[in-house]
Amino acid sequence: MASRFSYVIVLLSVVWVSAPAPATAETVKFTTMNFAPYALAEDDSGRRGLFVDINATIAAKAGIDIVDSVVPIARVMKNLQRGVSDCAVFLLSPWSGANFLAVAEVVDRFDSVIVTRKDLSIARVEDLHGQLLALPRGSYKEFPIATDPNIRRYPTNGYEQSAKLLKAGRVDAIAGTALSIYHNLSILSMSRKDVGVILPFDSKPVWLQCAKQQLSDGLIARLQQATDSLRAEGVFRRLVNQYVPPGFR
Repeated sequence: MASRFSYVIVLLSVVWVSAPAPATAETVKFTTMNFAPYALAEDDSGRRGLFVDINATIAAKAGIDIVDSVVPIARVMKNLQRGVSDCAVFLLSPWSGANFLAVAEVVDRFDSVIVTRKDLSIARVEDLHGQLLALPRGSYKEFPIATDPNIRRYPTNGYEQSAKLLKAGRVDAIAGTALSIYHNLSILSMSRKDVGVILPFDSKPVWLQCAKQQLSDGLIARLQQATDSLRAEGVFRRLVNQYVPPGFR
């Protein structure tokens, strides 16, 4: 009896040791720029930020686990290049297309705009000649708003300062991505009726982009399928609309 019991114990031990360990789900490392309204630390409505919401929605659709690290803008690119992060959602450009894997389009267009003071009417960029334009330092380096010598410029530390200058009447116009401008103007209790012309001057698509040769082909395929499906269903456009302040809709 004892020998039979010992045989069973040995057999169970062999089976336990030789049985394959259960597969563990791979966690995809997302990164998001620490920039409102794409990531929000404090929000009265409990929103987490547009890109944070987009990342979570893609992950849920693809059935994968993610961690999402919110970091300064410059570190988003560095983290992808250095393998610290796997994926991020941001504007597609020739540079990013060459350095990262463009997985799937999220939103077909993200506008950059010029917003003027209430009593200033413009129809083209050249109409800013002689006017004072607030522009975040280092942005739009290859665009006329940053290079035209006939446009007076006020370099700012970011959209928050630009919005404050416009409200105070210290500049004639401000420029940047539409969603960022609307967000910062709304914080100052400004709406469409408080500004003049909103003139689009550039548009780029937002894509899910991942580091090259870091995720398996299977995972990339799942992310692509999930993103394509959500875009076709209009989910991303509805998320964007949730982050457009009511006063600018």
